[in-house]
Amino acid sequence: MTRTQRLGPVVQHTDKKQQRALQEFAQSRAVLDDEQTRLTQLQDYKLDYLHKKKYDIGVFTPIELQEFNRFMQQLDQTIERQMEVIALRQQELEHKRQLWTATRIDSKKMHKVVEKMQQQEFVEQERKEQKALDEFTQRNNKPR
Repeated sequence: MTRTQRLGPVVQHTDKKQQRALQEFAQSRAVLDDEQTRLTQLQDYKLDYLHKKKYDIGVFTPIELQEFNRFMQQLDQTIERQMEVIALRQQELEHKRQLWTATRIDSKKMHKVVEKMQQQEFVEQERKEQKALDEFTQRNNKPR
């Protein structure tokens, strides 16, 4: 068994590790996209609600106005919390990107090491074959 054959499982392991890191990165990206969509929906809802209520402002009773203000404060708080969630998801995404980049670099290094070893093994095999051919030629060219 050659050295490159013995390194085969190690290369497979680094490749699988890279693929897992890439999948986690993609999942994290999808989660962030979902959270950003939620934020956009909340902001759009707030704008629509304000726009609709703008025309009803003259018909509010004091209690309805209080309820409206309370609702708007709750909506603003929800939007702020969603922005905090997005900030956390962005940090997670950056962390997953760094992990994926590191595993990709490790995988490339392993492939380069194996490639160099294969080249060395090829050169060594060529040398052995040439030596065997030279010895065979010398034996056959000896005067009898």
